[in-house]
Amino acid sequence: MKITRVETIPLKVPLVKPMLMGGVRYETAETVLLRVETDGHVVGWGEASVAPTLTGETAASILAVIPVLAEQVAGLDPRDLGAISRRLRRAVYGNTAAKAAFDMALHDIVGRSIGWSVARLLGGSKAESLNCLWLVGNSDPDRDIVETEQKAGEGFQCFKLKVANGDLEAESQTLRTMRSRFGGKVLLCADANTNWTPQEAIRFVQSVESCAPSFLEQPVASDDQRGMRRVACASRVPIGADESLHDINGMLHMLESGIAAGGSFKIMKFEGIAHCFEAIQMCRAMGGNVNLSGKLGETSIANAATLAMASAFGAPSWGLSLTNHYLANDVVRDPIRIRGGIVRTMDQPGLGIEVNEKDLAKYEFWPAAQGRGQQRMEKAFAPTP
Repeated sequence: MKITRVETIPLKVPLVKPMLMGGVRYETAETVLLRVETDGHVVGWGEASVAPTLTGETAASILAVIPVLAEQVAGLDPRDLGAISRRLRRAVYGNTAAKAAFDMALHDIVGRSIGWSVARLLGGSKAESLNCLWLVGNSDPDRDIVETEQKAGEGFQCFKLKVANGDLEAESQTLRTMRSRFGGKVLLCADANTNWTPQEAIRFVQSVESCAPSFLEQPVASDDQRGMRRVACASRVPIGADESLHDINGMLHMLESGIAAGGSFKIMKFEGIAHCFEAIQMCRAMGGNVNLSGKLGETSIANAATLAMASAFGAPSWGLSLTNHYLANDVVRDPIRIRGGIVRTMDQPGLGIEVNEKDLAKYEFWPAAQGRGQQRMEKAFAPTP
């Protein structure tokens, strides 16, 4: 089996409702889908989410680098996952989301070709169902509380409040109110998305320490490790890394130096499923906490990869964040669904999803740098004898 064609489809999909993160209002999610075809007519799908503050990549940069990466996989056997991963890593520096899209697609192909799920490729499922985190980000205390109560009524037991969007004291009070309403029965955390100074973050953790949040995620700038450690030492609230967490060595340094007690692990930051799965296993072995997460507004393609990892890993101590349900519409025939705050793991071959290719055109969005009206990039290869 050889790789014969690579195709990219950039999308911009509306969110169900706006989400405030780090002081920025998001109404749509941008992503680039990757379709990889083989001479055996097995097709695999991957996804490179657009998140400049996480990986430094834009839609334009992802579309520009994928042809370079495609040349590295031309005519290769997709089952050689490790060898291909090394080729992609050496081909260009960074561009982790673009590389992750290839890794997802290849895992999808391998699983489909032998009838195994990606979770089985990773060693087998350790859970039939998992609790999911719900993100709350209205920047309005009353609306945040109402939404949390509604979702708790539906069965959700894990909540992440988006903070650093408005008045710090009001956000502190919102988190304390959430804890008083639900007691200790829910996992409760907050995420500042790098938008506080160390002094502001310290005020927040000291203000909410009494309500025992499970963790505060990325309170300060991603490159301010000294400031992050100051926040970690200022209270008993555990600090989680997200925008500052990109590889295993960085994770080990933060755990060993007391900068963070764990992190938010995203496939797009670790170049794919294999490296991310290795990182979360090592984090747990080091006594760190794991939040396994997709970027806001990923489709069911990337979320299926995240769910497969969670299935093979077991319930993450800091929760599982799936994000396709924040989209107004998904691009697969049977989207991943969370019912009663719980998602069931999947055992279908590959990623277990079927892309609704006829519906992709309505969300296609080509950045200006690629030119108006440009057709989907396709890279076809002659099969290697």
